[in-house]
Amino acid sequence: MSDDAAMSSAAPADSRPNAALWAEVHTWLTENWDPDRSVDEWWKLVAAAGWTAPHFAPDQGGRGLPRRVVRTVRSGFKSFGALRPPGGLGLLMAAPTILTHGTPEQIDRLVPSILDGQVAWCQLFSEPGAGSDLAGLTTRATRDGDKWIIRGQKVWSSQAVGADYGMLLARTNFDVPKHRGISWFAFRLDQPGVTVQPLREMTGDAVFNEIFLDDAVCADGDLIGGQDNGWAVTQTTLHFERTGIGAGGIHAGFPEPGRRGGMLGRSAGDAAREEPEDEKLTLGYEDVVELARTFDRTADPMIRQQIARLYAFSETGLWNAQRGKAEAKRGGGLAVASTGKLSQTRIVKLAAGLATEIAGPHGLLWGATAIDGGTVSKAMVFSAASSIYGGTDEIQHNIIAERTLGLPREPAPDRDRPFGEVLRAQAPGKGSGASA
Repeated sequence: MSDDAAMSSAAPADSRPNAALWAEVHTWLTENWDPDRSVDEWWKLVAAAGWTAPHFAPDQGGRGLPRRVVRTVRSGFKSFGALRPPGGLGLLMAAPTILTHGTPEQIDRLVPSILDGQVAWCQLFSEPGAGSDLAGLTTRATRDGDKWIIRGQKVWSSQAVGADYGMLLARTNFDVPKHRGISWFAFRLDQPGVTVQPLREMTGDAVFNEIFLDDAVCADGDLIGGQDNGWAVTQTTLHFERTGIGAGGIHAGFPEPGRRGGMLGRSAGDAAREEPEDEKLTLGYEDVVELARTFDRTADPMIRQQIARLYAFSETGLWNAQRGKAEAKRGGGLAVASTGKLSQTRIVKLAAGLATEIAGPHGLLWGATAIDGGTVSKAMVFSAASSIYGGTDEIQHNIIAERTLGLPREPAPDRDRPFGEVLRAQAPGKGSGASA
């Protein structure tokens, strides 16, 4: 594509409204939007029509459309003046995982409340000693009749403060190799024994949290995918996270699902009228083009070339996300998801760096003193995190090398040893690893 073609295009393909779909959304809203409904009622109606997750299959509560149309649908709601469907990590990761591995009873009980915004979710994977080596987690789940007692600590859990449920990984067996003794739980956060503490970042926000679990309880009926089979379930969750990130998936922002978000009892019309602009922690192609126009840099050949490169990266990222979805249907796609995650890292960093170059000194200002309210400076500071969240770039490179290129795996002498034995070897004199 030439520079002129990239610059004259209104937006990447995913955000140029599909005319037929846009008209369908508009027609449906004309017939159904009632600002006097409560948010609770409105979201249930939206979910029943399949608009919350239009990329899900019809029998899963969606409309069987490509993932890329999610943005078009949400933009259609906003332009009409209607309150948008709920988003969040439940929609991005929990619902697809439960649909893949859950029993019919679990699907019927847990997924609808995600689609109609009644419940908000967070991810409880990483630990202080288990980040890139996620399988090294030591949070323990001990069975007690028809429930599990949870002890341990999680960290870097985004949106945990407002979440009702967490996607919890806990070790249910210390006597097998580390990848084989993990289980995936739908874990209720609002209970005794759960302490959530926000973590303030250098952006000034507190998106992430650490969670302490002291004899918290999880019902056996909320164990997803079977005992000790959590690593397989986790790969599904990570696939949807990484493909979602690669496709610009919805993580958070207004409107917030769940009772803690404060939305459910409000008037849908009031909520829509008070809807703020989404806070941008990352920038995309459209944002950079608009910034170039604002600062009169669209004629700069170097800037145009970089914008064209950003456009190309954005388009190929979307194509890769579609490929990942097709691969997932065939039972694969993990390496494709890793490629998408790396693609998004490249886009986030290029967009932030290019925006800073375009804005010049203005891009260094923060808050009200900045022309853009500090969006550029915040995006630049946050862009470093793109190499970490969703799995580090190094981990993604390893997955691609091993599963696509067929290169030998890194040496792992503890791979086939019981995890409790590994822990004892790492911490001699401190007792059994099973009590860690």
